[in-house]
Amino acid sequence: MGVWGTGPFDNDDAADFVDELYEVNDLTPARAALAATMDSQGWLEAPDGARALAAAVVVAAGFDGHTADLPEDVVGWLHDHPDAGTLADARLAMDALVRIAGPDSELRQTWLAAPEGSAWVEQVARLGYRLARVVGDESAG
Repeated sequence: MGVWGTGPFDNDDAADFVDELYEVNDLTPARAALAATMDSQGWLEAPDGARALAAAVVVAAGFDGHTADLPEDVVGWLHDHPDAGTLADARLAMDALVRIAGPDSELRQTWLAAPEGSAWVEQVARLGYRLARVVGDESAG
């Protein structure tokens, strides 16, 4: 996996996910990426984790509008598809994030061994908070 930063879109696997998302009018690629983390028992491979992490960010941004760290084409896609995400997508993203940040995640292990690992951990934690707010807000309403 080519990586050029700690951000969720700063790798080849996330870039491939974005290309797939841009070709459709719904969150099918995001749902598939998130579900792939649930399909694997035990070890979660880094490419699956990276794709799911990018997908989780897209789902969260669709609800809370936080797009400052997203690639321009993803921001445009979200603008064109403002109601693409569902509460089920947010819950799936939260579940996937638990796997991505868990001890059986190659992506997590890789980042923990890197000098920039704490920045990655912090970003994942912030994303978890954002998704928890979405699910909490939707459940209350």
